[in-house]
Amino acid sequence: MAEEHQLDLSQIAGSGTGGRITKKDVMDAVAAGGTAAHAASAPAAAAAPALRSVPGPVVAGGGEEIVPMTHIRKAIASHMVGSLQATARAWNMVEVNMEHVVRTRQRVKDAFAAREGFSLTYTPFVTRAVTEALLTYPMVNSELRGEDIVVRHLVNMGIAVSYDEGLIVPVVKGADTMNLVGVARSINDLATRARSKKLKPDEVQGATFSITNPGPFGSIMSVPIINTPNTAILAFDAIEKRPVVIDDAIAIRHMVYISMSWDHRVIDGALASQFLARVKENLETWDWAEDLGL
Repeated sequence: MAEEHQLDLSQIAGSGTGGRITKKDVMDAVAAGGTAAHAASAPAAAAAPALRSVPGPVVAGGGEEIVPMTHIRKAIASHMVGSLQATARAWNMVEVNMEHVVRTRQRVKDAFAAREGFSLTYTPFVTRAVTEALLTYPMVNSELRGEDIVVRHLVNMGIAVSYDEGLIVPVVKGADTMNLVGVARSINDLATRARSKKLKPDEVQGATFSITNPGPFGSIMSVPIINTPNTAILAFDAIEKRPVVIDDAIAIRHMVYISMSWDHRVIDGALASQFLARVKENLETWDWAEDLGL
């Protein structure tokens, strides 16, 4: 609006918090005749990244739209609220150097896609690393049932999948018995059928732990809600190149934040930290060649 009316924002007194200029301030300035912008005569600034123009306002009747909640949306809402009410949620995070995984994937992705018929993503790598950590620290893989803790020594991994109606968590049954290729095949199959609404009821039940991956949507840090009756859920976000210190030198590496929400009724901070440290160690040090079979 200020641009349209050639207003110099530096000449407008803001009435908002901290002196911020509000829409009303601009409208008042327009009504008062406005103040011509003087920026045109300023020296040209250094070249900056191209910016998209701000879209104009879209005026709709009443400014509101009523969208009835779908059955899936109601179920998600009920489950998420129930989780927050029932659990003592705590959270922590580690930063993982994914350079080794990124280079491994880059090296094998074409051969993998040609052989398997689908792309190799980072989710199977993380799933394998998390599965091994769950077998090492099985209390993270447990369920609170009444006043008893059910500790599981097998892993049924829930993988959150976003689709047009919301979010669904199909389960990779027996993830602890699979190598990376097996995990990748199972995740691809479940995600494909989830998005085409062809999952069977038992394929979204029985998870002992869950993973969510908002990274492809640009998220760099997440605090997920526990998928009860699991006692924890892990999130891995966008893998980005960042400067890091390696051997007292600055280097550029592919890094990712991996976080976990956990139920403090069952898990304590020391255990949560040890578990995430194990996941980090696995992702940074494992040799994936045998797992990939390439």
